[in-house]
This record gives sequence, structure tokens and C-alpha cells, in this order.
Amino acid sequence: MQKISKKIKQKLTLLPVSSGVYIMKNASGKIIYIGKAKVLRNRIRSYFTGTPTDPKTAEMISKIADLDYILTKTEEQALVLEANLIKKHKPKYNIQLKDDKSKPFIKVTIKEPFPQVFVTRDLKKDGSKYFGPYTDTKAMRKTLRMLEWIFPIRTCTRKIPQGKPVFKRSCMNYQLGKCPAPCIGKISIEEYRKNVTAMIQFIKGRNKDVLSDFTIRMKEHSDKLNFEEAAKFRDKIENVQKLNRSKNMFFTDEKNRDVVGVYQEGSKAAVAVLKILSGKLLNKEIYALNNTDGTTLSQIMEAFLKQYYSSKLDELPFRIFLQIEPDDLETLNKWLKNKLIIPQKGDNKALISIAHENAFNFVEEEKLKYLRKSNRTIFPIKELKDKLNLRKLPRKMVCIDISTIQGTDTVSSLVFFENGKPKKKNYRHFIMETVNGQDDFASMEETMRRYLNKIEENEKPDLIVIDGGKGQLSKSNNILKEMKIEDIEILSLAKRIEEVFLPGIKNSIILPRNSSALRVLVKIRDEAHRFAINFHRKRRKKRTLTSELDKIIGVGEQTKFSLLKKFGSVDNIGNASLKELMSIKGIGEKSAKLILEYLSKK
Repeated sequence: MQKISKKIKQKLTLLPVSSGVYIMKNASGKIIYIGKAKVLRNRIRSYFTGTPTDPKTAEMISKIADLDYILTKTEEQALVLEANLIKKHKPKYNIQLKDDKSKPFIKVTIKEPFPQVFVTRDLKKDGSKYFGPYTDTKAMRKTLRMLEWIFPIRTCTRKIPQGKPVFKRSCMNYQLGKCPAPCIGKISIEEYRKNVTAMIQFIKGRNKDVLSDFTIRMKEHSDKLNFEEAAKFRDKIENVQKLNRSKNMFFTDEKNRDVVGVYQEGSKAAVAVLKILSGKLLNKEIYALNNTDGTTLSQIMEAFLKQYYSSKLDELPFRIFLQIEPDDLETLNKWLKNKLIIPQKGDNKALISIAHENAFNFVEEEKLKYLRKSNRTIFPIKELKDKLNLRKLPRKMVCIDISTIQGTDTVSSLVFFENGKPKKKNYRHFIMETVNGQDDFASMEETMRRYLNKIEENEKPDLIVIDGGKGQLSKSNNILKEMKIEDIEILSLAKRIEEVFLPGIKNSIILPRNSSALRVLVKIRDEAHRFAINFHRKRRKKRTLTSELDKIIGVGEQTKFSLLKKFGSVDNIGNASLKELMSIKGIGEKSAKLILEYLSKK
């Protein structure tokens, strides 16, 4: 039970039975955590009774010096207030969307008489419209370049007042047809605003509205016998239709949907949002999250939804597909106008998998960045993941090698690589306990079972490499299936031409000889073989040294060990004096004479 200050004890007795938001503060009065509750009294008191479920919560509770709360009429109001307060105060122990200034947005300065459109990484509360963030910057800029011809809007920073034009000359974009030149009065505010509205509709995926508007404007110009302008809108319509055809259609109803996937590994977590606009997948947004230690995916999903949609309630999509059910689903769904769905099968489930894969890849890339900063060798394992289409980056790899000594005494060796480098404290040897004679398949099964049954969670490998062909791989993969281990991948490397075999794939994969991915596989395979050979040599040496001593009646294992440790070889033992032998603990005069007498005959 936590130690509670007198001040907090007094407040705990006065807590109301009402919904609201509670605010935890440290000794200096700084807000460290904000939460919501259906019943404030029960929720707040729960922090100070019993034992915290995780280290992060325990640490937070130990820092609480004061608490406050704000009453709300409904739990839904509490949810909105909580999200807004977290954005404002950024408490240390709340899950938060990470401020990522590296991702660009499209900005439209709609407060100006003649708005500009440009790319920015600086979000400001200046009344402008922002679209994004865009993960694929290259694709975003390419799309913008195409839109310049369809929706001519200025990209310059000239200050153009609402009255008469103040410039005498336009820039080159006017001659190119990429700008309607409002700076020299070539277009009215009303007509210019139509272009801006059309571009915003296109970015939002409302392409039907864009085509309808262009068709009306084309007809208007045609009715006025202004055929040159009518032809321009005809071309714009064709270009929009061409862009539409270049996108994958997922829903024929052309309604907007968000697909939300989440991935967490240790202290790193990310959420990916696929933006399906007018039935087409047009963008993906990826957000890193802070303070996710000791939290579940359901808690992360809840925190994300509250913070992400709190400023988007007026523009919610038709449906929001979720990878996992968030905590407090009922309240969240009511707040989000019953848009939330957790797909269980079919195409919607497949979209969830894509979102999850994007979140997963983001976390992996973030780890790669960290590893690059740490000057570690990670490029070979990155190439290995890409070349073999592995599910995750194989930062932790083990390789198993089965060997025998002169056809008997089967042993196996296991070596452990982390980030492409040996981690020798995790190396293992196994002397077979259940296998008689030479049976590589059975030996591999025993090694796999013994290793996987005792492996610690923080030492669990991402990838197991088997020294062998399809047969060894099949047997080993069956062990993973039987033990219901799904988060460890496996492959085998055959020596003859360094073929790589993967489960479920009929043909082998031949990596280029100069491939760093192949080099790391060969390196770990050779290290496993070297480790096994050294183990063999030690066992063979021990067998040679002890073979003669084994024949002396009355000389036990401990005595043999002590003799060999002191004298180093059987010859040296035979040349020792009686006194030298008797100096070893456990060897009396009778035993010493027996040893010397036997060895003198040899």
C-alpha cells in the first residue's frame, strides 16, 4: 500500500460520486497525470489501495503530492475535457502523440483574400487549413505538382490585398498556366476561391464534387461562347478522372473511412491511420507515441482515438476501422457518433493488417535510426529482412548446429547474434539426453525444445537459423508450431550453394554472393560450427586424458579431475612422486601407490 500524505487523505474523504476529470500533481505543483472517470471517488481511491500493476504506475503514484478534479455532467464530456487537457499540459505519465516535426503538411492560407498553397512542417493556429501529415513526402510533392495544373493557385508569398492589384508584372507561373495571377488582377476573388475550394475538396477525396463543379463551370463558359475557357475545364475534368483511375478503389460507395492500426514493442509504439477518401486509399498518417511503458494495446488505442479525433469531430469519416478494441469502447463510440468498428474478417480485416504493418514498419525504422546513431552494424540484417520478406527486423538471431564425435556422442551448439554481432554470453551447448546414435533430426528437435522451454523473454530471438536443408527446417518449424510460438521466424541455410529455405516456400532462395544479408547468415552459421568444433575438441581431449585413469579401480571422477588439473596429462601423473600424488586431497598412500604401479606398466 502506498504512503499517503495528510493532504491527499483529506481530499480522498471528500471525493464526489460523479463523472469528471482528475488531475495528479507532484510536489512542485506540476501536473503529471490526467484521467477521466465515471465515478471519481472509486477511480481516484483505486490509485492508493493495493499494489500497482506496473512500474510506471508505481513511479507515478510515488510522485503524487496533490490532486484536483473537474466535475462533468456525463462521461462523454469528461472524455473530451481529458483529451483537451492532455494536449494542453502534456503530463509526464500520460500516453501522448509525439510531436513529430519531420512530417510535412499541405497548408492552405484560407484567411487571405487570395490563399496560398505550400508545404510546411510548422503547424500554427493561424486559421489556415492543414492536411496531413504525409509519410511519403515524395509522393505528396508529386501530387501537388500535378494539382498545380488542375487547380491553379498561387504559391508565391506576395501580399495581395482585396482591392485593386498592386503589382505590374506576374511571375513565370502565369505564363505556364500554373497561377491565375491575382497579383495583377487577372482573376476575381470569387473565381479564385472556387479554385481553392475545388483543390480542398480534391485533397479531402471529394472528387465527385470537384467533377460536378468543373462540369458546371465548363457549361457556363460554353453557354457564353467562351470555348477556350470551356476547353480548359474539359481538360481538367479528364485529368481528375485520370488521377482517380490511378488510385486503388476499396469501396464503391465512395465514402470516407479511417483504418487504424497499432504496434508496440517495449517503450516504442506507433499508430498508423490509412485515409480512405471517396473509396480510395489516398494517404497514410503515422504517429509515434510517448509514455507507453507498461501499457496495453487497448490503452494505447483509447489514448490515440481521444487525442486524434478531439479536433476532427466536425469531419469524421463514414466509418473508423480499429485493429483492436480500445478501453472504454462504449463511451468512445458514443462520442465518435457510433463510427467505430473492429473488423473480424474479409476485406476490412485485410485493411487492418495493412495499417498494422505500417505501424510495425515505423517502429522498426525508428529503432534503425537509433542503431545508426549508436554506430552499430545493422544494414545486413535490414537487407536480410527485405530480401527474405521477414515479418520483423531480425535483430536477435540464433543458429543451431548438430555435430557428433566419431559417429557418437551427439552434441549441439547454439550461438546468439544481436544486431549482426556475436553475443557470447548467450551461447549454449547441449549434450543429447534422449537421442541414441546419430540422428540429426531428433537431435534438432531436442535442442529446440530444451532451448525454447528455458528462454527468457528478453533473450527471445527474432529469427532461428538452422544449419541444413528442407528436412531440418521442416522438423524445426514443427516444433515452433507444436509449442504455439508465432513471434519467432525460422529459416535454414544449406552449405552446398548457400541456399536459403523458408517455411511454406517450395523453392530455395539464392542470395547474391556479395550480399551483406548472405554474409551475416554465413557468419552466424560458421560461428555455430566453430563453437561446436571447440566443444568437440574439449570433450575428445578429456576422453583421451581420462581413458587410462578410467581403468584404475578406486579412482573416481573427482580424483581424476583433481589429478588432471594439477598435472595436466597422464604422462605427468605417471612421472610424479608418491608425495606429490598424496598432496592432492582425497588421495592416500594406498591410492597413490596403486596409481603409480598401474601407470608404470604402461
